[in-house]
Amino acid sequence: MARINGVTESENSDVHQIFEEQRKRHGFVSNTAKIFALRPTTHKAVQPLAQGIQESGLISPELRNLVCTRTANINGCPY
Repeated sequence: MARINGVTESENSDVHQIFEEQRKRHGFVSNTAKIFALRPTTHKAVQPLAQGIQESGLISPELRNLVCTRTANINGCPY
């Protein structure tokens, strides 16, 4: 059970673009995107940061996957 309830498109039409980007990238809307959608300006600031880290090549895809898997495991979430 989530501790913070995210936004749904029916609650806020301003998040439509955020959710469409998520669907294109992942095939679904992540819980993180729903939380960031509570404050769309925060989402706009975090996206370039995350993209910059990913595109920098400093973290290999294998290591990133391992970190995501381990973090999900620590938090008791499926990945």
